[in-house]
Amino acid sequence: MAIVSKPRCSASLLVFLGFLIRHRSSAEKVLLVPPPFGNSHWITLARIGRALVDRGYIVTVVVSEDIVEKRRAEWPDFQFETFQDGGTRATLEAVQDQAHSVARVLSLFELIEAFASVPEYLKQYCALLLEESNLLDQLRARQYSVVISDPFFPCGAVLSAHLDSRVPHIAVMRADPYFLDLKATGVPLPLSYVPFISTDFTDDMTFVKRLQNVVMSTLVPVVGRQSVSSIYDGLVRKYIGKKETIQSVTSRTDLWLYRTDNVLDHPRPSMPSMVQVGGLNVRAAVPLTEDMEAFVQSSGDDGVVVVSFGSMVKTMSTARIEIFAAAFARLRQKVVWRYVGEKPTGLGNNTKLLEWLPQNDLLAHPKTRAFITHAGSNGLYEALHHGVPMVCLPLFGDQPANAARVVARGLGVKLDFSTVTADQLYQAILHVVTNNSYQETAARLSRLHRDQPQSPMERAVWWIEHVIKHGRLPHLRARAVELPWYQYYLLDVAAFLFGVCLVVLGTVWCSCSFFCRKCCTKGGGKMKSQ
Repeated sequence: MAIVSKPRCSASLLVFLGFLIRHRSSAEKVLLVPPPFGNSHWITLARIGRALVDRGYIVTVVVSEDIVEKRRAEWPDFQFETFQDGGTRATLEAVQDQAHSVARVLSLFELIEAFASVPEYLKQYCALLLEESNLLDQLRARQYSVVISDPFFPCGAVLSAHLDSRVPHIAVMRADPYFLDLKATGVPLPLSYVPFISTDFTDDMTFVKRLQNVVMSTLVPVVGRQSVSSIYDGLVRKYIGKKETIQSVTSRTDLWLYRTDNVLDHPRPSMPSMVQVGGLNVRAAVPLTEDMEAFVQSSGDDGVVVVSFGSMVKTMSTARIEIFAAAFARLRQKVVWRYVGEKPTGLGNNTKLLEWLPQNDLLAHPKTRAFITHAGSNGLYEALHHGVPMVCLPLFGDQPANAARVVARGLGVKLDFSTVTADQLYQAILHVVTNNSYQETAARLSRLHRDQPQSPMERAVWWIEHVIKHGRLPHLRARAVELPWYQYYLLDVAAFLFGVCLVVLGTVWCSCSFFCRKCCTKGGGKMKSQ
């Protein structure tokens, strides 16, 4: 019997393996098109991809040849397709590091100067990707069910349309830096209470702030759209169609996954194709390493303060480092600080420096009392989810707006990174840690954020599967996307009504004038007869 059972077991195993291989080959395929730089953007897409892999999907990522080995080592569950980018990705990363590796607040002029060359390199990267005919043939042969990209790199929408215009396209983002989504979604934005993303305004604005909000919300998007059009319209006409533009291609996007949440962000109008998934980067906490857990437990009842300025910021100027080190040294709490560089001379015994830290797991720890942050979106939602108050020192991008929302919600305080002193930083941390209102507010908002029928990641995956199952979703798109500007703003209706009013008023005026003349004529005739 034993001799007979071996072949049977082997045959059963082969049948089972054959079933798995056949099932995997017939599984739905998803294509991710990440930006060439900006690690936080890539991490967001990668985590969505991992969730889809766990659901049985085959996820392929398009990356340049020089980064593929690193990506493959980090995310072995993905398949990768590569192309030669001529060194543009490395150049873009170098520009980013030069601008943001050292924590500092950049003025508008400094930002423009630092990133003046970025659009041209992004265009080159996109052009080299679209010119890779062998790669495009392979991608078309795979017959992907959906393409997912980040509008931070608009080439994702172009590649999706170039591969097959019938394949749905999904955008995942915090906000569109080029403001193409405003027209693509057709959503109205009442500027009386919807603050511009690059300001630190809330939904409660004074007259002066509303004036500034109107000016910025009107002019900046126009400049942004003109800028991106000048970069990508040529590529769009070459690869998609002569009458197409980057705006028209982006407007074909079937689903917009916004990394926002009404608990932290201000409520605003939305469309059915716009889905909030703020906090999708949050995952279940895993136990800390033995030495980290021992350090955290050594804090006793005082607890721990977590310090991190995101994945791009690696270090600070010497003056800023010593200010932070001196402030942390005065705390009774233990401090875990993500920091790369030489050890500050004023570093206290209570502070632990790490080149990388398990931020989500530390914020989930019951001994964590506060989070010192640059107010990046991912970190904010981790702190919100785990109910940790914050001290925000925003640097660039959407961080000032994020910090303003933290303050408005009562989740923490905001400081100026450029001018903060050691005493101000110490007092701010002490205020947040010892004031029960911040802890209570953080706990309450955490409960609100968690009390959802689906987690943000589950909601994102459900909508992606919905798109894969049903294909493109034109019934979710507002007609506003297709209307010319004069129809959208009802200028033709206004002109017609204005014309009607003129005709009515003109008729009334002429009638009154006519009767007045008649009356005057009759009165004059009677006078003569007498």
